[in-house]
Amino acid sequence: MLTAYTVRDEVLQRHPVTQLSELTDDVRWLDLNNPTEQERQWVQQAYGQQLLFIEELGEIEASARFYRDEQGLHLHLYFLHRENGGARNIDVAFTVNQGRLYTLHSEDAPELRSYYTHVQTHPELRDEAMCILLGIVSVRLGLLADAYERLQAEMEALSRNIFHGDDPSMNRVLETLARIEDTHSKAHMGLIAEQRVFSSLRRTHEGEQYAESIDDILRDVDSLTQHSRFLFERTKFMMDTTLGMINVGFSRRLNVFTVLSVVLMPPMLIASIYGMNFRHMPELDWLWGYPFALTLAAVSAIGPILWLKRKGWV
Repeated sequence: MLTAYTVRDEVLQRHPVTQLSELTDDVRWLDLNNPTEQERQWVQQAYGQQLLFIEELGEIEASARFYRDEQGLHLHLYFLHRENGGARNIDVAFTVNQGRLYTLHSEDAPELRSYYTHVQTHPELRDEAMCILLGIVSVRLGLLADAYERLQAEMEALSRNIFHGDDPSMNRVLETLARIEDTHSKAHMGLIAEQRVFSSLRRTHEGEQYAESIDDILRDVDSLTQHSRFLFERTKFMMDTTLGMINVGFSRRLNVFTVLSVVLMPPMLIASIYGMNFRHMPELDWLWGYPFALTLAAVSAIGPILWLKRKGWV
């Protein structure tokens, strides 16, 4: 799907592209969401722009995430996408060529819609192709900061469950922590890629022109990276604590069975002795033999309990 963005009456306007003739020279930003082969050919015919294939967006080498060639300046970033309790990174390719910005991705990126809403009240972000790119990234960092705030709030609630919850809730806490760590790791990977890309962009001719905006982005990335490291350490601590609480609960349950085995061992020994089927057993003909055996069994059970309490083990 192609979406063209133009500036008319000092307002950034968008419209879906359904035919080649709609790709006019005044298009300032062209967004390509999983384009078809026909749509790729339209872009080639209208602007002479050759696009990457979707399969090429996932390359992780630094030379593949930021480079320049005859088709323009290329930046590849990760956009975090959360849904149904899970998270994944969407590869988004930015290309700036001949004063026009091209964005290529395999699925919908909410940050692009958020930028379009944001730019209506911040017209300075849509003056040029590089301004649009930096504006999208700034919006993306703002949304990522919101995601970190939500993760922080979830962890605050989990910390109370860890120290005040019961044993069954520990499994749910562990599952939630694993989901938070998965989301956090994907967000952190995007920050690392962004730091590398914009550090490289800062040293280019375009970077000198937009040095202030790029420096702001790098400061935001550095701030979020530090917060990301803090969340990583806290998540690790909470996971270790949760596993420790689970092990403590398991040890308590195991301790109950251990105490029972110690307490019941003497009575079982006595019962097994008097359960022998020998002909000559003095107590068999004794009138008080049965009460004596029960009393002996009870006393032999109370004795270990008193001894364990004296040791402080129960």
